[in-house]
Parts: sequence; C-alpha cells; structure tokens
Amino acid sequence: MPRPTALVLSVCLLAFLCSCVSPSAVRETGPIHLGIYADLSSSGARDGNDAVKGAQLRVEQINESGGVGGRMVDLIVLDMKQNPTEAVKAYTTLAQERKVTAVIGSSVPNAGLAVSPVADLAHVPLVSLSIDDRVTSPDLNPEIPDATGPARQFTFLVQPTAATIGAGLAAYAAEHFQLQRYATLYDPSSVVSLIEARAFEAGIKRAGKVLAVSLEMPPGDYAATLDAVKAAHAEALFVCGSVEQNAALAKEALDVAFQPLILGNQSWYAPLIDRAGAAANGVVFAMGISPDDVGLGDISVRFATKYGEKPRTAVVPGWDAVGLILAAVRKTGSSSPQKVRDALEILTGFKGLEGTFDMDRKTHRLSQLPVAIMRIWSGAYTTLEPRYVSRQSKSGSTK
Repeated sequence: MPRPTALVLSVCLLAFLCSCVSPSAVRETGPIHLGIYADLSSSGARDGNDAVKGAQLRVEQINESGGVGGRMVDLIVLDMKQNPTEAVKAYTTLAQERKVTAVIGSSVPNAGLAVSPVADLAHVPLVSLSIDDRVTSPDLNPEIPDATGPARQFTFLVQPTAATIGAGLAAYAAEHFQLQRYATLYDPSSVVSLIEARAFEAGIKRAGKVLAVSLEMPPGDYAATLDAVKAAHAEALFVCGSVEQNAALAKEALDVAFQPLILGNQSWYAPLIDRAGAAANGVVFAMGISPDDVGLGDISVRFATKYGEKPRTAVVPGWDAVGLILAAVRKTGSSSPQKVRDALEILTGFKGLEGTFDMDRKTHRLSQLPVAIMRIWSGAYTTLEPRYVSRQSKSGSTK
C-alpha cells in the first residue's frame, strides 16, 4: 500500500476512535458551581443565614483539602426572603443562568413546594432543606403519611421530615412512658401539622397504644379542647401547632386541674419559652437536631473562628446539603446535573454531621435519620436523646 494512502487511513481511524470515546471519559476541569437560596432578610433570616453559613463552611473545608478531584467548589448565594415566587426566580437564575450543578433550597416549606416541580422541568437537582414531605412526594396523602407515591425526579431532602418527627416522637413516648392513651391536637390549615399528627397517631397505634381522640386547633381559647382530652381519658397530648398556638395551649393548660403530659413538635423549640414562660415546663418534644449534637461540636471551632459565634441547629442542613451533592459528584465523576441526580438517587454511605446514611430511592429522603428528643425544664431546653432512632428501626424491621 502506498505510504500516503496508509497515512490517510491511519488518521481516519484515529478520528473515528476519538469520536467513539464516551463524554464521561473526558476529564472535567474548572470549578464546580453550586447554588443556594434562602431567606436572608425577612422573618426567617436567622435560620436562612445559618444554613448559608453551614454551606459556606463546608465548601471552604472541601476546597482547603484540594476540592473534588482537584476541582474547586464555588457557592452562589441568593436571597428569596420568605417568598415562594422569589424562590422560584432564585432557583431559575441559578439553574439556567448561572449553570450550577445543583441548587440547595430554603427550609421554608412553601418555597420547596413551589420550586420542586420547576426542578423537574429544568433538570437541575434541588436539595431542599424543608421538612414538608410533599416536597419530594407530591402525591402524598397527609392523612396517610406512609403512602408517599412516586418521588419528584430532581428533588431530594436532607433533614428529618414532618412524618419522621411525628413518628419518632411516638416511638420514643411508647418506649419511655408508661402511658396507654394519647390525644393529638393539630392545625388543619397546616399540612405539615397534619402530617406530624397522623404520623404520630400511626406510630402510637403500631406500639399497641390507644389513640383516644384527635382534635383540630380551635380558633379561640383551648378550654373546650382540654375538656375533650380529659373526657377521652387521654394521659398525653401531642400538640403540633405553630409557636404561637403551642404557647397559647401551654398557658391555658397551666390554669386547669387536668394536666396531661404534653408532647410537641419542632415548634416547641426557641422562641417558645419566651412566649410561654413557666407554662412550657415539662413538655417533651422532637426536632431535627439537638443543639447539643456532637456534629455541631465537631465544627464549632471552625465555625466560631469564621463567624465569631457558636453554630446553631440550622447550620447542619446547609453543611450536609453541600456534602450530599459533592458525594454524588465524586460517585459519578462528573458535575453534570443529570449525572449528579442519578448518583444522588442511589447514594449509599453518605457521611453527614449526624452519622452515615443511604438515600431512599422511593422517597428521595435520607433513610433512618434520627430525631432529637428535647425537654423544657426550669426555663431551659435540655436534650434527652440527641440522636434517637426507635428500637424497631434499629432492628431493621422498618425502613
């Protein structure tokens, strides 16, 4: 074969082989861009800023250790105030204009509900900090929290949900209190409150206890409500309203002779004591993370050095959301939004501040997340168990 012809064939063969190389085999370079939107200037600004600080600190730590595969991480922060419409705008800006790998969403429940369907259209993963189960499970029936339905394709949750909090508190109460009859009091205008109540009720029944009565929050005083709880012979009352509703119930319960053990949701945490005073004494409640959690202690020096204060609980979801996304980047070897989404869905062994967890592919939530069991005593919050998981869950008999 003449030399020129052989050379041409060799060049053509090389070009063909190069065209067959999978794009994933090409090493990606440059920074990995992540986005986060939060309420930085409205009524939820403290929690929003704490989440951003947690995310920023995690990015800083990762970059100091060489980034991800040698690639530095860049975090873009936007303020959505307390407005779901602004949250959608922020997500869209980050996903479409700033071309981020993934977006970390606000803890504001309505924001998560507004943005999650947009994420399915934009095909850029949303890791939401919300506790509303419907953010990843849009077909969930609040009356039956276990009936989740299919998950949003591009949305994931990183902290305990309303159902996790309600079920966790029910399991703790059944294991630690010698009580048989329980009542619930929820706000019918709040789906999160309803989910917590129904999850608690299901947990009590699973434990062989009795649900004596389930009541809606009244528009006025709670005298009739407490009378109904007494008439049902309930020994404990799970109150899962807002801070204002919970404080009002506590004050009224203090003034009546019948005083059941009051159990509560995350809204019994600060600033509840400021609103209820001594009336809140003795309440046992569940929340996502304890202020005494060892995970917060692990980052306290770094956090205090950068921000001049101790880390609060809202720091944790921000820190873990960054870690979750970058764990998916490492797994897939790419910062492509689609590939990161696919890796997030099957992620196992994710190491967060509170332990090591797997992603539940059915719900797009981390499986077997613990809850913190707290108690209000002598005008202060005390931690009964910082990372409570029911005995049944530990045994592996439930997901």
